[in-house]
Amino acid sequence: MSKKVYEAYAVVVGGGAAGSVAAYKLAKEGKNVILLEKGSSFRSSNFARLSGFMGCETDFQKTKGITIANKKNLYNRMTSWAKGQINPKLINVLLDSSAEAERILTDMGFTFSAYADWVDMENKEKYLNDMMWSPLHLINEYGKDRAEVLEKALKRVGVNIMFGCSGKELILEDGRVVGIKAATKSGGEVEIKTTAVFLATGGFGNNKEMMKELFKGAPFCNLGSPNNTGDGIKMAAAAGGILDTSFGLTCNEVCGASLKHREYMFDKDFRMDNDNLGFATYGGLMVDSEGERFFNEELMATIPLATGAYPTVNIGNVYVVMDGEYYDGCCEEGIYKYLGEPDWDFGSHMFVPVLDKAKEQFAQAEQEGWGFKADTLSGIAEHFGLKNLEKTVARYNEMCRNGEDTEHFKSPMFMREIKEGKGYYAFEYAGSYWCTLGGVKTDAKLRVLDVNKKPITGVYAGGAEMGSAFGDTYYDICATCAGLSVASGVVAANSIMSYER
Repeated sequence: MSKKVYEAYAVVVGGGAAGSVAAYKLAKEGKNVILLEKGSSFRSSNFARLSGFMGCETDFQKTKGITIANKKNLYNRMTSWAKGQINPKLINVLLDSSAEAERILTDMGFTFSAYADWVDMENKEKYLNDMMWSPLHLINEYGKDRAEVLEKALKRVGVNIMFGCSGKELILEDGRVVGIKAATKSGGEVEIKTTAVFLATGGFGNNKEMMKELFKGAPFCNLGSPNNTGDGIKMAAAAGGILDTSFGLTCNEVCGASLKHREYMFDKDFRMDNDNLGFATYGGLMVDSEGERFFNEELMATIPLATGAYPTVNIGNVYVVMDGEYYDGCCEEGIYKYLGEPDWDFGSHMFVPVLDKAKEQFAQAEQEGWGFKADTLSGIAEHFGLKNLEKTVARYNEMCRNGEDTEHFKSPMFMREIKEGKGYYAFEYAGSYWCTLGGVKTDAKLRVLDVNKKPITGVYAGGAEMGSAFGDTYYDICATCAGLSVASGVVAANSIMSYER
């Protein structure tokens, strides 16, 4: 099969949040851009499925009267949260580029809603002035519709999109990029002569070797695109780029997961395909493989993207244990109502639905080996090998009766005794994530750096792969990964156009 050769002003590798914004901006400026997209359409990218993105001082926020999501507040919150693991200069530039990224997405044809538009009318003002929720721009177009808007917009400005084509190797001469080698799904060879390559391939969530190496072999379910195999990171490293030291995850905030079930556990309407996965994020008793508590379970119920799922990185499989009354309450009333409708922001809108299919789906969980019911607590402990479970429950029940968690200081609203009478349930869960965070070390212009911290001329990295923008824990602000990613598309395009060839 003969090799096809092309020429371009710039090549963008990856058609997700970062790559699509960069390609659009460059093409709108009249540049000849080739976009390599590994999938057969944009629908396979994480960008087609995410809820929205974090914005900073955008036109949309101004129309909504949102002022709290300003640069000062976001910068201080993010740099404080990351505790020195990020490049503050890069965060500064990305926040400055957020408004332009939002305008580009608007120009593409996307429309937005504020999180406050989604919640009850009486709570609107609260969420317009909340630092976790107010930066979120929900993208109204979703899935197939979003992919179609994106493809039409990029073609409209003249981007040459090569679907089913993966970047493989950067071509360098005298320390600067002069091209890139790629391959089609059918095995065809492609070479593109160019002086600028933007790597934005979405991280390494489906690269099992990298996941095992960087996250200590913890059991995980990948909910993101199967195309995210670290291609950009590998190309940058092969060209002499260095990796950053911090790697994190955009964890699943919706429910639990089990490798005994299936990796992607949502149906076409984005509902859990087995309601018994839901108990992981309800704040009830959670134990490790020895049957002992290991953290404040409330974090799973309040900010699971930011901190809730991270303990499973070090623990491995975890087990949620409850009595029959608790189980019935979630199945018949929903966890939020069962707990008495407490002051629980996340629960008041995310966890109101009743797990009305859990009982009929329990047999599947039991057959697959991640769910179990027993008449006694010792039966649960014996089945899953949780040798210290009975002692743990005894201590936990005492703290529930006293109204104070003296071990991990969980709020009383999540404390419920585990009682005899209606049997016991337990579910084994693994960690799950939408995408990885971190990878290539860059400067504030998103130029990939070598071992001497010098930029490799013509090579840029952004999106989930820009290690210098993410620490090992997801920020406690909604949609920061997507927000920094779309902004990185603006930064990369500006850097490429300012590069003197």
